[in-house]
Amino acid sequence: MLMLEGWLPIIVLFFISACMIVVLARYTRNHIVFSLSALLGCVCLGTILFSIFKVGGWDGMAIGFYAIAAFLGLSIGTAISPFIKKKTGVG
Repeated sequence: MLMLEGWLPIIVLFFISACMIVVLARYTRNHIVFSLSALLGCVCLGTILFSIFKVGGWDGMAIGFYAIAAFLGLSIGTAISPFIKKKTGVG
């Protein structure tokens, strides 16, 4: 049985965000992928700052870890996206 304890949710969030960007890169244009990645990256960095300065404590640390995992997944997915072969018929 899969238990969502410890680091598993953070690792899953990392892989889901990276795969989401890679799949998005396959079906859309590059400038849409880069724009969305930049927007979500700013949201993740804002969440990290919010967790440090407003929430604080262990709760803030947990929110920060989730935001860092999402940011790293977005970064790696965006770095991989130029190498993804586009589906035929996409403008």
